[in-house]
Amino acid sequence: MSVSLSGLVSGINVQQLISNLSAAYQQPIKVLESQQQSYQTTLSAWGTLQSSLSSLQSSMSSLQNLSSLNNRSVSLSNNNAATATVSANAATGSYSLSNIVLAQSQSIYSQDFSSASSAAVGTGTLQIQVGSGAVTNVAIGSSNNTLDGIASAINTANAGVNAAVVYDGTGYRLTLTGTGTGASSAFSVTTSGATGSLANLSYSSGSSGMTLSQAAQNAGVSINGLAVTSASNTISGAIPGVSLNLLQASGSTTLQVSASNSAFVGAVQSFTTAFNKTMGTINQLTAYNAQAGSGGPLLGDASVQGLRTQLLNLISGQGVGVASGSAYNSLGSVGLGLTSSGTISLNTSTLSTALNSAFNSVAGLFGQVGSTSNANVQYVSAGSSTQAGTYALNVSQAATQATVSGSAAVPTSGIAQSESLTISSGSSSVVVSLASGSSLATIVNTINDTLQQSGVTGLTASNQNGYLEIQSNAYGSAQNFSVVSNVAAGASGTGIGTSSLAASGTDVAGTVNAETTSGVGQNLTVTGPGNALGLQLQVTGSTTGNLGTVTVSQGLYQQMNSLLTQALNSQNGFVAAAQNGIASSINGLSAQITTLQQSASNQTSLLTQQFAAMQSQLSQLQSIGQYLNAFYSTGSSSSPTSG
Repeated sequence: MSVSLSGLVSGINVQQLISNLSAAYQQPIKVLESQQQSYQTTLSAWGTLQSSLSSLQSSMSSLQNLSSLNNRSVSLSNNNAATATVSANAATGSYSLSNIVLAQSQSIYSQDFSSASSAAVGTGTLQIQVGSGAVTNVAIGSSNNTLDGIASAINTANAGVNAAVVYDGTGYRLTLTGTGTGASSAFSVTTSGATGSLANLSYSSGSSGMTLSQAAQNAGVSINGLAVTSASNTISGAIPGVSLNLLQASGSTTLQVSASNSAFVGAVQSFTTAFNKTMGTINQLTAYNAQAGSGGPLLGDASVQGLRTQLLNLISGQGVGVASGSAYNSLGSVGLGLTSSGTISLNTSTLSTALNSAFNSVAGLFGQVGSTSNANVQYVSAGSSTQAGTYALNVSQAATQATVSGSAAVPTSGIAQSESLTISSGSSSVVVSLASGSSLATIVNTINDTLQQSGVTGLTASNQNGYLEIQSNAYGSAQNFSVVSNVAAGASGTGIGTSSLAASGTDVAGTVNAETTSGVGQNLTVTGPGNALGLQLQVTGSTTGNLGTVTVSQGLYQQMNSLLTQALNSQNGFVAAAQNGIASSINGLSAQITTLQQSASNQTSLLTQQFAAMQSQLSQLQSIGQYLNAFYSTGSSSSPTSG
C-alpha cells in the first residue's frame, strides 16, 4: 500500500495567500486616508483664505487716518535761497520772498598769547551774561589760568557761549561764540577780582577788551513786501501752515503752496491692490472648472460666499454718517467701482477731483472723520466704539491756563529798586534778578530769558495793559506754579509782593449728547456710555453752554475692519470654526485608521501563526506518510516464499 501527503503542502503559496488577505484588510484604511487627504486640502484652503483676509486687514491701516494725510505741497523757484515744509490744510497761494537776512550768533576774540597751555593769563572771575538772562560766574584760579584752562572752564559752566583757542599764525587767541542766534543771544563778559591779563578778556558794547568779529543778528525776510524777523533761520507761522528755512543772504524766491492729493490717492491705490488680491484668492478657492468637472476646495461654502458678498456691498453701498446733501456720498462717486470679475477699479482722476472739491467729505468715505459746527471746537479722534452720527456739545466749564498777575501796574519809569522774583514750577525753582529802573518790557524779557536758560519752558511772562503777568503755556489742572518777590507789593515794583501767589489751571468739562465726559486741559473725551463713547474733542476759547454739533462719519475702514475682525476672530469667527471642525474630522479619521491598522496587523499575525501551525501539522503527516511508505515497501520485498 502506498501513501503520499506531499500534495497537501506543495499546492499552497502561503506568503501570497497572507499578502492577499492583508491587502484586503487595508482597503477600508485607504478609503479613510483618501477622505483624510481631502480634508487636509480643504483645511489648507481655509488657511490660505485666513492669510489673505489678514493681509487685507493689515493693508487697510493706510485708510484709518486718511484725514490726517498732508493734502498740500510746497515748491520754491530758487531752492538755494530757502527750503520749506507745509502742513495739512494750509492756505494755497503764491508768496514772494526777498531781502533774506540770515541769523547770526555773536563771536568775539582776545589778544594774542604766546602759549595756549603754559602761559598764565591771570586769575579772578569771568561773568558771562546772555541777553538779559542770569549771569554765569566762571572762577579762574591757578589750576586753570591758561587759555586752554579758561576755555574748558567756560564750556563746563554752560554759560550760553562756546569757547575755543585758535592759533592765528603768530599767537593764540581765545574765541567765544554764542550758542544761539538772534539779537537776543548777544552776550557780554565782565571780570571781577582779575589779576594779570584776565581783565582783557572782558567784552561789552563799546569796550576795548575782546574784539567783536561777528554781531548777533536776527534772521529776516520780506514776504510779499512785509518784513518778518526771527531769532533763527527757521521761520514758522508767518505764512500759516508753512515753515521756512532761510539759506542764502540777500536771496529771493517765489513760494507756491498747492493742493496735493498724492498721499491720499496712493493710500487708496494700495488698498485697491490688496482688495483685488484677496478677491482673487476667494474666487480661486470657490471657482468651478466645467471642463475638468471639478471645483475649488471651498466651492459652495455659504460662509465664504456670504463674506464675499458683504465685502463687495461695502464698496458699492452708501457711506455711513456722510453729511446730508453731499455730492460725494458713495465710493462710486469718487472713482471706486466694481468690475464684472468681482474686483474693484480706481479712477484716480475722479478721486483727485473729488478731493480738491471736498476733502473732508471724501476722507469720510474711507475713514472715520469728524466735523464741527463751532470754530472753537475741533474734532481730534474717535474710538473703536464711537458710532457714526451727529452729537450735540454742551460745555459747562472752559479750560484755563494757570495765571499770576501783579496787583499794581509797573511804573512807566521802571521799578524803584532791584527786585528778585522766585518762580517755582514742579520741582524747578528759578530766581529772576531785576535791576533797579527796569521797565516792564525789560522785566518781561528778563523773566522769559531766565526761564528759558533754566530749562523752564512751560511759563511765559507778558505785558497785560501795564501789569506784569506770568502764565502757563498749556491749559488744565496739571498746570501749577507760584511766584513770590523779595519786595512788598506796591506802586513802585512788579506788584507781585512777598506773599507767594499760586496759580492752577482748569480742565474743560461738559457733555456730548448728554453722555459723560472727562476733561484734560482743552481736550474732552466721551466716557459714555452711549454712541459717542471714545469721541475726543478740543475746546478752545472761554465760551460755555451749547457749542453746536459734532458729526462723525464711519468710513470704509471701520466697516470692513469690523467685518474682517469678526470673520477672523479666533474664538467665534467662521474661519476658525471651519478650521476647528475640519481638524476635528481629520483627528477622528486618524483614530479610525489607527484602530483599523492595528486590527489588520493582528489579523495578519494570526493568519501567519495559523498557517505556520498547519504547515507544521502537514510536515508531520508527510513524515508519517513517508515512514509508512517505507515500512510497507520493505515488508513486501522481504516476504517469505511458500515451501
